Amino acid sequence: MKSIKIASIMWASKNTTLKEVGKELKEECINLDKGSINLDECINLELDVYSTKEIEDDKIRERCIRSLENSSINLIYGGVGDAWIEVQSRIEEIAKNIPTIILGHDTGLWSLSTVKSKIVVDVNAYIVMDGKENLKNMLKYICNEILNTNFEVEVVKDVPWEGLYHPDAKAHFSNIDEYLKWYEKNKPELKDKPRIGLLSYRSYWVSNNMDVENTIVKEFEKQSVGIIPIFSYSIKDTELGNKGSGELVEEWLITDGKSRIDGLINLQSFFLSGTKSGKDDKTDIREGKIAKSGVEILKKLNVPVFHPLIAYYKTEEEWRKDMHGLGANVGWSIAMPEFEGVIEPVIIGTQSKEDNGKYVPIDERIEKVAKRIKNWIELRNKPVEKRKVAFIFNNNPCASVEATVGGGAKLDTLESVARIMHKMKECGYNVNPPENGKEMIETIMDRKAISEFRWTPVDEIVKKGGALKLVTKEEYEEWFNTLKPEVRERICGTWGNPPGEHMGDMPAAMVYENKIVVTGVKYGNAVVCVQPKRGCAGARCDGVVCKILHDPDLPPPHQYMATYRYLEYDFKTDVIVHVGTHGNLEFLPGKSVGLSESCMPDVGIGNIPHLYIYNSDNPAEGTIAKRRSYATLVDHMQTVMTESGLYEELEEVERNLAEYNQAKVLNNKAKMHAVQHILIENIKKAQLDKEIKLDELDAHKSFDEIAERTHNALTRIRNTQIDDGMHIFGEIPAKERRVEFINGIMRYDYKENVSMRRCIFEMMGLNYDEAMEKPAKYIGDFGKTYGELLDDADKYSKHFIDEILKI
Repeated sequence: MKSIKIASIMWASKNTTLKEVGKELKEECINLDKGSINLDECINLELDVYSTKEIEDDKIRERCIRSLENSSINLIYGGVGDAWIEVQSRIEEIAKNIPTIILGHDTGLWSLSTVKSKIVVDVNAYIVMDGKENLKNMLKYICNEILNTNFEVEVVKDVPWEGLYHPDAKAHFSNIDEYLKWYEKNKPELKDKPRIGLLSYRSYWVSNNMDVENTIVKEFEKQSVGIIPIFSYSIKDTELGNKGSGELVEEWLITDGKSRIDGLINLQSFFLSGTKSGKDDKTDIREGKIAKSGVEILKKLNVPVFHPLIAYYKTEEEWRKDMHGLGANVGWSIAMPEFEGVIEPVIIGTQSKEDNGKYVPIDERIEKVAKRIKNWIELRNKPVEKRKVAFIFNNNPCASVEATVGGGAKLDTLESVARIMHKMKECGYNVNPPENGKEMIETIMDRKAISEFRWTPVDEIVKKGGALKLVTKEEYEEWFNTLKPEVRERICGTWGNPPGEHMGDMPAAMVYENKIVVTGVKYGNAVVCVQPKRGCAGARCDGVVCKILHDPDLPPPHQYMATYRYLEYDFKTDVIVHVGTHGNLEFLPGKSVGLSESCMPDVGIGNIPHLYIYNSDNPAEGTIAKRRSYATLVDHMQTVMTESGLYEELEEVERNLAEYNQAKVLNNKAKMHAVQHILIENIKKAQLDKEIKLDELDAHKSFDEIAERTHNALTRIRNTQIDDGMHIFGEIPAKERRVEFINGIMRYDYKENVSMRRCIFEMMGLNYDEAMEKPAKYIGDFGKTYGELLDDADKYSKHFIDEILKI
């Protein structure tokens, strides 16, 4: 009997099928053996398979190496990362003694194989085409070619690179018309319903690894939403002849310039327009232009694009236990797709516990995704006069109430919302906007429409009209009791049972006559709320009763949860708009990425579509809002920046320095001596003495050093840019402010050695780099220091910009 062992390292997506065909092949050999006359011809086939991800584990990696050392043939598909680098060197040693086939996206790895090159090429063809029959024939082919077995082997069979499918259909569909004809016949109840597209990987369809996709299809149809599921080999490859995902979106989901769908679920992480030229093995995906061209395709589609997540390397149990959620999957699964503007990163599947090549659905999370996406679609299709919008202002904890309502980094949130509501009314929304932001904040404060636990008694809030609703204990509990037990226990353990109880030094938060007070101001079909307090309660504020913004463990009080519940179930808002950077919903306790139904941001936002007007220069925290509260960010411009300039005392110091430099050029020692005393006195008067560390210097022996330090300080102050007021959403700077804004962008090199000031310096025959390093250096030809010339360059630049804008 001939024993054959094939050890393999392969991408996890192929391993399920590979194991399956290995098992079938082993059984075929056993059955063949039973009827064999010559026992020498019998074969005992063993297949030992590892995934490229598994070998990142030290123990599994060593077990894999031992398997490779004791095999008949090794089949390797090269990976990336530190683990692969370590494994590769050991595989090369093993390959000296054991026939080894090494493949990979990087064809440079192929040369490490120790079998005939034709075998390597043929095996790659089987793997690329994929599918159960191809992988089985691949194993037979390897045994025949390397070990001289006598299996019957078929050539590579064509398997579609793309298509449409449905779990209820007997076969796939090769074009959209075939699918729609079948769908209308078999799903007549969904004929006039909204429809969504589903884009998935071909490799999962080929390997029958579609449990997650099938559950998505069934859940959306249960929610009365039709669906068009597409599978594709995501990257367009000229050698393979496939179309690529972007091309399929344009061909199958757009007709006569209009979208066939109301939304797209894209489960792929590759950019839509990624291509492989065939000239080499490097795909254009590495170039920034690919994300941009994918966005252009999505603009044509003109629908929201959703990107739910699958934990490819975690079981559901592992994901639930991990406080970080998806952990190492962030870069590939979340960050890269975000470049194309996808939203809603809700986890929907994990790795199978029994079979690490299979992915299994998380039913509750898929139901969550379906409800949220359906609400996005309904918002899109609802007449504007019927849409309801909730605006949420920030209110930082532990600070003066009046000063922090509506706080937003670099944004006048109050005036912005007032103007947005005026624009909404013009567009047909049923709203009654305030005249301006001033009127809005006065209304909020006059009515005490805030969640204030310390200085304003709750009965005063109710008396002055700040309550949108008094939520009864029974109403709140009807919703609260639907939450997971651990969520209820966590909130009640900190804040008492609904509607809130006195806990130690903390009185019940925002409870009036055993009802929870939800505050805000209604403007027709729009409501303005100040975000509930994250924690503090009671009249005292001593660090004991105050639970502040970023506490990673503290659950929000009942009133916080009741506010978001009111917006979803009572006011029935179609969308929540958080205004300004930043609130605290996204910082509530829970996983970092891939939240569960027990994570507080997930509970708070519920199933409401979420927009967030956010400062564009804070992508790090904006990313947190996207991933933890499912926010669709709407970036706003920065404030106009202008030079701080010099105030009166500093201008006098600058004049003294100019006099000193002129006297020095003329070698007028008497004038130099006289100016020194005046300059020292004015430096102290302007309070520059500490900044230039005047006490370290001898005013008589080191005056040139004093002059240089003072010049540098003045240049730094003069060139420091400061905010010129707050930005108002949608307002474009005009006239002088527009010039200041553009100049503020163009005055610096940003590591590219291109700026307005540099160009002006070069035209003047001056050294810009030297000027930045030595602003105190006096340039005799101009009678000014570099610092003063930099100031002149800014003036010339602004004049140039002003003239260009007039054209």
